[in-house]
Amino acid sequence: MRNPHPLLFLLPLLMMSCGGFPSASLDPVEIERQAPEITLQQSYYASNDSLHLLLKFEDAKQVIDILQTATSYEYEVRTGASEKATMVIRDSLNLPDRKLTDIEGQLLVKLVLPAQVVQEPNVLQFRLWQLLSGDELIGTKFRLPLDSKMLQKEYLLMDATEGKPLLQNYTTTGNQVWARSYGSGAGALKVQRFDADFRPAAPPMSLAREAGPRTISAAEVQTIAPGDTLTFQEEGVYLFDPNTSYARGILVQPANFPLVTRTKEMLQPLIYLTTSKEREELLRASDTKAAIDRFWLQLGESKEVARDLIQLFYSRVELANKLYSSHKAGWATDRGMIYIIFGPPTDVEEEGATVTWFYRQTDTAPAIKFVFNKKENNFTQNHYELVRRRGYGESWYSTVAKWRAGKINM
Repeated sequence: MRNPHPLLFLLPLLMMSCGGFPSASLDPVEIERQAPEITLQQSYYASNDSLHLLLKFEDAKQVIDILQTATSYEYEVRTGASEKATMVIRDSLNLPDRKLTDIEGQLLVKLVLPAQVVQEPNVLQFRLWQLLSGDELIGTKFRLPLDSKMLQKEYLLMDATEGKPLLQNYTTTGNQVWARSYGSGAGALKVQRFDADFRPAAPPMSLAREAGPRTISAAEVQTIAPGDTLTFQEEGVYLFDPNTSYARGILVQPANFPLVTRTKEMLQPLIYLTTSKEREELLRASDTKAAIDRFWLQLGESKEVARDLIQLFYSRVELANKLYSSHKAGWATDRGMIYIIFGPPTDVEEEGATVTWFYRQTDTAPAIKFVFNKKENNFTQNHYELVRRRGYGESWYSTVAKWRAGKINM
């Protein structure tokens, strides 16, 4: 299902004008074997003493079509995130046959939970079963904490173009949404827009004190009545229904986000690979695109290696945007930074508000783990901060050095 990465087309004109390249003196990049990355996006509304959940599953890497592989699902509501917690309700269902209205690569599941189970400390534990090639049956687990305050939300944000619920926490400028009401007393919906001028993640070994919590004011405030359309005219973070327990933030980015198609988007994530001097030169370049081309060609020392580096690096940037975007683009978050440089973790453990990524030892790198803690954020439920340690320095510099030598083998 994967198409050639658009950034592979950056190089041809530069190659022609340079009159060729020296033969490769480095080993070729080894692109990691693609495995599915099943993601969940969700929203909900309350109606008739029930909580209606909309769950969208897709493979962020586009390796498989989940509509073809998913066979069934099962869910439980337990009094905690552990499988040992007391079970409140349980059910399992086979997925229906594919419909003409289904979107390729996306599976939409609708659940209705009785109001009496929607309360703390209950957690919805969901497992999606897929049948892969070779009759391999795998189950992917997801958890969603439940809270009685969820029963106060009586609307859904709808994508005006597709006519479907807006489930992801990002969109692009020019897109339109409207609020579909499911309550009898629904009124106007307040919307605040904030400038998304947040810094990229600092390196994992950086122990510099972060500035205290920022107090930022809305750059714009408006209201929309049920059924009215809102157009995202400007970039930023749009906060719907602020000052409620179910306030929802939408990150609005330009162009084709989460894809990387513009020069600015190519330049920004290079902060993780470049020196301060190199970044200054890239920023001052009269032709930024050509300067970025030269940067990658200097690292790769051949067009083949440079092309592989570009594909690997920016495919990780795009996947980070899909998976980890919060109040800022996914590439700029702590998890996005680690994912781009180190690649996908070997194993992931979740316990409460803590997520731990494990990387196994290889011939060229020692085992390492990164711990992320979920942090309260007014804009998003997808904000996790890395527990930084000075000891990460050696692994960080070693891995960045491999990128810069064109020898990143992950």
